[in-house]
Amino acid sequence: MNAFCLLFVGISYMSMHRLEHEAHRAEAVYTPIEARVRGHVPLVMRSDNMIKDYYGYCPYWIDTVYYNYFQMELLTHCAYFSVDIDPATGNLSGIPNLSRFENIRDKAHSQGVIVHMTVTLFGNSSVTAFLNNGAARQNAIAAMSALVVNYGVEGVNIDFEFVTSSVRDSFSLFMYDLSQEMWNHPNGRKDVYIAAPAVPEWYPGYDVAHLADRSDGLFIMAYGFHYSGSTVAGPVSPCVPSSFWGQYCCARSIGSYIAYGADTAKLLLGVPYYGYDWPTETGDIGSNTTGSGTARIYYYAYQDAITYGRIWDDYSLTPWYRYTSGGWHQCWYDDSASLDVKLCLVLDSLIQGAGCWALGYDRSYDHLWNVIRRRFWGPSEVSEYRDIAVNAIHILCPISLSSWNIEGLDPQKCYVIKIYTLAGRLIEEVSHRGATSKRLGQDLSTGVYVITIHDAAETAAYKAVKVLR
Repeated sequence: MNAFCLLFVGISYMSMHRLEHEAHRAEAVYTPIEARVRGHVPLVMRSDNMIKDYYGYCPYWIDTVYYNYFQMELLTHCAYFSVDIDPATGNLSGIPNLSRFENIRDKAHSQGVIVHMTVTLFGNSSVTAFLNNGAARQNAIAAMSALVVNYGVEGVNIDFEFVTSSVRDSFSLFMYDLSQEMWNHPNGRKDVYIAAPAVPEWYPGYDVAHLADRSDGLFIMAYGFHYSGSTVAGPVSPCVPSSFWGQYCCARSIGSYIAYGADTAKLLLGVPYYGYDWPTETGDIGSNTTGSGTARIYYYAYQDAITYGRIWDDYSLTPWYRYTSGGWHQCWYDDSASLDVKLCLVLDSLIQGAGCWALGYDRSYDHLWNVIRRRFWGPSEVSEYRDIAVNAIHILCPISLSSWNIEGLDPQKCYVIKIYTLAGRLIEEVSHRGATSKRLGQDLSTGVYVITIHDAAETAAYKAVKVLR
């Protein structure tokens, strides 16, 4: 059973970003972009405990009441969604719901979160017309360059859906010119991020290696594997390949981008805070749909799963539920358990981080935030405690060809030394006494680890890198 090819061949496919944008346009009040510097709260530098980036899109239709539930210490970036490009001229639209943008920008800045403005252009014909127009491209770049200064943001997120092979070179040139402008901005370097398709092999218009090189991050939209128009109900964002759902999944997406030449330090795995509810022929897994799916944000999907009974799919490592209402329905979504799997994929792949579509879709629930805190906050699941006595211990050569040497140990004390993966899995444990140093890790493979050192009274944790050459 593999319905994923529908995403590639189905001309009716539209991303969730585009669908939601068009569905909520009537709610937006557009304020023209001004050619003057507006007052704003500056970005506060913070001492960051995040070991990976977490990049959240904040759509203009999310009410400010839900901003109060954003756990800002667990965000590194927030991208306000969005202003549009006029494909004929390159002019930017007004900012939708300006007061909301200013609210989230200032709230984020005050807590050390980098803010980007998302710039959108949807539809193959519009994207093609714009990219084939050199004057429009340059006009858009100039407009974005002015916007980041005048509205006090740290960069832009380019969300073009989708770029065809006929304008591959034009898109690459556009991103080259944009990155040159932003990275050499007279007001200081600005960020450039790109929203990227889940399966790069299906979209040859994206020169992955070049785009990774000419951006600060590629946000892989690793969702939509099953979408509103799917003929089979199934996982929106399968974590791993399987014999049932096929090879396309989050793990495959990360691997594909790396295989296409993207630097791992430029990749973010985008995860969905929503699912789809389809009418189906039966309640069985793999059932055909009998109509279009309806998006269900996490807040409501979680409640429905309690009502109807949450089911865990061992093939995709995602949850779903089923119910009857004028016939069978199935809803496939992501929750804290499947998010946990995805964040572990990020840790194991050593990529830049993860991100979500979209902030506010969990409303007052903290389930998803708790997973981010457990996986991305601090060195790992391993708690970190520090004091003067333990900090006298240090690890020589944290990047080592063969092993780590821990010195400064008290030979009269008994220590328990443990090595964990970044995901928190214990892989080595030794007891040590009688010497001032200890060498360990000789048999480990290349990777990033957490070393904890315990004595009777205290514990310290350190990140260390193992490199084999």
